[in-house]
Amino acid sequence: MTDEILLVGLDREMASIGLALRSPKLEVGLAGYDPDKKVAREALQAKRIDRMLGSLREVSSECDLCLVSLPPEAMIPALETLGAALPQGALILGLSALQSPIIAWVREHLPAGRHYAGILPVEGAAGVEVASPEDDEPRADRFSGGVMALTLPPGTPQSSIDVALSLAALLGARPFFIDPVELDAATAAVATFPALLAGALMSMSARQPGWRDARRMTGPSFARATALIEEAAPRLSGASLSLQRHHLLPRLEAMQAELAEWHALIEAGTDEALEQRLGETVRSHDDWRSARRKGDWGAEELSPAPPVSGPSMLERMFSLGRRRGKPSSS
Repeated sequence: MTDEILLVGLDREMASIGLALRSPKLEVGLAGYDPDKKVAREALQAKRIDRMLGSLREVSSECDLCLVSLPPEAMIPALETLGAALPQGALILGLSALQSPIIAWVREHLPAGRHYAGILPVEGAAGVEVASPEDDEPRADRFSGGVMALTLPPGTPQSSIDVALSLAALLGARPFFIDPVELDAATAAVATFPALLAGALMSMSARQPGWRDARRMTGPSFARATALIEEAAPRLSGASLSLQRHHLLPRLEAMQAELAEWHALIEAGTDEALEQRLGETVRSHDDWRSARRKGDWGAEELSPAPPVSGPSMLERMFSLGRRRGKPSSS
């Protein structure tokens, strides 16, 4: 029987990871599940997966590794089903921008002998450049040159950590460890909050009395400023915003204060003060963009994970011509 990895949630990022798992060093089949059956069928037709599951309960009894990428509110229900269906020794890698409630649930409810590690791969420098149409397509090298955050429940066995580290190596991403609360705060700030601002801009614009005429004048600037609405739509919901409220509310308050300062400057009509504020904004953006392109944040800013040397845990689990052993639970 061919060894198999289960991919749950077949978005662009997961499909890219699936393509990376087609490494010639591995002999592994890819099963796939997505709540949207159309997405799953398209993945099967494009040969991004080898077989499609109609339900998570159909997971193979031989599946020792499962990657889950679903909206925050859908993660725990999926883990409940997988925890009961996966075999002893199985590992779940959860790709979620909200890890704290998952880690808390795992500590209390994941069946003994099943393990969980939270991961979040981030694209390299190319990920901040203006996207081209083909960038929407899954790519095996999507995360090459980027980083991968790892957040772990207490007592996670070393074998599970090694699997996560070897996946990072396969993706070409630099792994680092982070506390789940810190990860949640960071992703709320740089992913959810910008999408929320884009939605607010669109909503405010559409409600203005002059929108009927102004919409005819919209161009690239407005399109780029509101593009996150469509991109984030599959992951953004009332439930996900509510789950992230403890991190979003302080950001909203800070943005209200920032807008109030801009309001005061514009109302005062002092050209020099406005120029100074604009200059500070442009410099901050340039500094961030330059650092993001280099990808050199300084060793003191990360808790780096050790490099993988020799055959990785993934290669030992799914090596050519060899039947794998299950990861040990210690």
